Amino acid sequence: MRRREFIAGLGSAMGWPIAARAQQSAIPHITLDTGLSEQSAIQVGAEMRSGITALAAHNNAMWCDAVCRAHDRPGEFHGTLWLTRLGTPRFYPDVVTTAGAEAAPAQIEAIADLIGSNRRREWFVKDSFHCLHLESLGFEPLFDAEWIAINGARPDVRHHQPGARSTIVTDEAGLSAWERSWVGEEANAAAAPLPRVFMPRLLADDSIAFVSIQEEDGSAGGGILNRGADVVGLSNLFGSAMDRVWRSLIPMAGEIFPGLPLVGYEHGRDLAAAKLAGFEAIGSLRIWRLPAKAG
Repeated sequence: MRRREFIAGLGSAMGWPIAARAQQSAIPHITLDTGLSEQSAIQVGAEMRSGITALAAHNNAMWCDAVCRAHDRPGEFHGTLWLTRLGTPRFYPDVVTTAGAEAAPAQIEAIADLIGSNRRREWFVKDSFHCLHLESLGFEPLFDAEWIAINGARPDVRHHQPGARSTIVTDEAGLSAWERSWVGEEANAAAAPLPRVFMPRLLADDSIAFVSIQEEDGSAGGGILNRGADVVGLSNLFGSAMDRVWRSLIPMAGEIFPGLPLVGYEHGRDLAAAKLAGFEAIGSLRIWRLPAKAG
């Protein structure tokens, strides 16, 4: 996968709802042996799913904040959304919502105020709960995707891929090589070098791990793990065989950040690969784009 759109998320939790924290390990695929009616059981399952989706959204906002801070463009957490006024590295949104439809009016107002500060550049919003109507502000949908999760991933040698070697990037040279593999051959062949997305200072954060996967046949893959909001986000996956990349990263996450649910978001073929690796879709999101205003 060569992701040309937007990547997923980590940083520092601020004012996260206690109820959501209590639900962080409650991903579907549980057995409700409580005597509840079928309707009640469905309701409980929906609430659990909503809880892990909220944690995934907040983890994502935290990751975006970490990436922006590494570029000296810190963001701001405002209760129901994260935003940055300073511009973002390519592929990253200016806003990530962290609460659902009940917060939509306040979120839309905040987004309107934000884009009013500079209409001569593009703006991007990650609508984490697919509930905003931003057409009135001039936005257009860029793409839709699904939040995904798998519960309590732990190291399991049976899931390590034969012939694959997974390592953590630890120095600037390794990170530079990792990013060249991530951007792909087309970007590497560009006449002018593309600006860096992942700055070396991210390596000093012990909540973030850049994972490199080397196959016996010489092919490479990898991804990023980030811990925050009581979950571990998987993002920026790449490789020629995405099913093997997923199956390598899951046990790596269990080794580095044991006992936490894994979350992320995908769409299209990459979503199918994640599901084959054991992830479930837990909620929809939408990326919105506001074109730059001419003149």
